[in-house]
Amino acid sequence: MQTLHFELEVEDNIAKLYQQISEEIKLQFKQKLKLWIQQYLQTLLAIPPSKSPWLEFLDNIDRYAIDTGIEDFSIQHDHYLYGLPKKVLLSC
Repeated sequence: MQTLHFELEVEDNIAKLYQQISEEIKLQFKQKLKLWIQQYLQTLLAIPPSKSPWLEFLDNIDRYAIDTGIEDFSIQHDHYLYGLPKKVLLSC
C-alpha cells in the first residue's frame, strides 16, 4: 500500500472535509437510530404485556383446585394415586 503525500494545506483541507463528512454521517446515523428506537418503543407500548402460561395458571389456581375431602392427600398422595402403603408420620 502506498501513501500519497500532498501539500500540507491540501492535506489539512482533506482532513477537515473528511471530519465534516464523518460528523454529518454520525449525526444522520444518530437521528435515524433515535427514530428507530422511538418506533420500537411505541410498538412495545402498544402491545399489552403477556403473561407466561405458568403465571396465568398460578393466578387461577383457585379455579383449578378440587376439594376431594381427603385431609392428608398432599402428604399421602403416593397412597391415593399409586396404591402404595401410607407413610408413617412421626409427630414432634
